[in-house]
Amino acid sequence: MRKNVYIWPILFLVLSSLACTITVPGISLPGVPTLEVGEMQEYREEIPLEGTTAAQVEITLGAGELTLTAGEPDLLFSGLFRTNVPAWKPEVTWKDGVLRVSQPDTRGMPGAGAENEWDLALAPRVPMSLKLQVGAAKGRLDLGGLALTDFSLETGASDMVVRWDALNTVPMERLLIRAGAANVEVRGVGYARPRDVQVEGGVGNMLLDFTGPWTDSARVKVTAGVGSLTLRFPRDVGVRVVMEGGMSNVTTTGDWQTSGGAYLNEAYGQAGATLEVTLTAGVGGVTLESE
Repeated sequence: MRKNVYIWPILFLVLSSLACTITVPGISLPGVPTLEVGEMQEYREEIPLEGTTAAQVEITLGAGELTLTAGEPDLLFSGLFRTNVPAWKPEVTWKDGVLRVSQPDTRGMPGAGAENEWDLALAPRVPMSLKLQVGAAKGRLDLGGLALTDFSLETGASDMVVRWDALNTVPMERLLIRAGAANVEVRGVGYARPRDVQVEGGVGNMLLDFTGPWTDSARVKVTAGVGSLTLRFPRDVGVRVVMEGGMSNVTTTGDWQTSGGAYLNEAYGQAGATLEVTLTAGVGGVTLESE
């Protein structure tokens, strides 16, 4: 992960079509201190497993680039951090079953060429709840193989990809995503095994891919904001999508039919697992896909 990330205020990122990798000149604003930008520094943190049987993980990144994957089985956490803003040296704490990884809440605006990169990994077999708060950032979360009992992501002006390509090793109670001015892709939700899915979109484009080996039914609630929304479902799972606020601006691909104000796929009422989806659409197009 060596792609430069130049960070500026969230408003500037929004006006730049959600770009999280930008180059800007140094700017000073009255009354706002400028954070020093210096040489790139590298920090490593590791927390051994040492018999840990459960954990609560909280990750807070204000600005930068983030990757997160399943790591070594004998380490609860490992992290490689690179930044050229000294005030952004990360803070990592592990106490009373709670792991916190955070960017310091430093008042000020970074100078031109500021960079902040986090490459994190979590133990694959420890049941844990995972909560991420991400501001102006670019991120890729490859969560397949983790044991997530609960997952939440709150993100601002960002470009995020969340992916499961291997089975979550425990059932997940809730999958929650709240996005501001963001482009968000969530892929392989069926592998995550959630019982309840809640997604709130703001300004930006969103893809929710529910493919994967569903064995149990789930409730899904999606509130779309301004932008395009694509919902992708597997053919072998029953799906019923209830549109609140009308059924306009909806495009379907695959085998769908309408009944009583809802969209039903061919497997609805016949498959062992069913997704009951409530969708509130904002300004923009909605696409329902079946594959």
